[in-house]
Amino acid sequence: MAAKQSKESKITVDLAVYPLEAVQAAAYTLTDRLFVRIARDGKGSASVVLKPKSGGDPEALAGEFHNEMLHETLRLQVSQSNQKIREHIVTKALVSAQVPSVAPPAAAAQAAPAAQESCPECEAQKAQPAPSPVDAELEKEIEKLLAEIEKGDGGDDPLGVAVPWEEKSGGKAGKDATPAQKEASKSEATRPETA
Repeated sequence: MAAKQSKESKITVDLAVYPLEAVQAAAYTLTDRLFVRIARDGKGSASVVLKPKSGGDPEALAGEFHNEMLHETLRLQVSQSNQKIREHIVTKALVSAQVPSVAPPAAAAQAAPAAQESCPECEAQKAQPAPSPVDAELEKEIEKLLAEIEKGDGGDDPLGVAVPWEEKSGGKAGKDATPAQKEASKSEATRPETA
């Protein structure tokens, strides 16, 4: 199956056993160690030429390539068998993340109609009225915070978050500093240190 030609291995791959996607994925996985050429033979097979990049054993790398093709074929089969459940989970996540006042997009409804019809939880959610995203108490709190922001009164600042960095650390005011910053820097420098 593998023919040695000046440090190259040529492999004939049966595409009924290994799908072309799996062959390509295996080739990509090993591109850090191999140069790979893939060509269809037209008889339901493909020829793959493997050439080591840095003097590895071509036969050993051909064995790794076969193992990687098995791995990628299995990944492809698992992906295909789980496709419907993945689509269902993504559709459900997108529908639950929508704002209740907005109707679901037509594309999502067309993309997975079987998943939406067979989901009892989705049907139960459709039957219930959409809850208001903001209740009255939360609305009052939001209005209070907005009024506080507009008024400019930040309230207490026990952690000193609103104090500029230069004032906190006694940083030096450079030539681009405003007069107020320079004055603050001078007053920091003349202030006696306490232990």
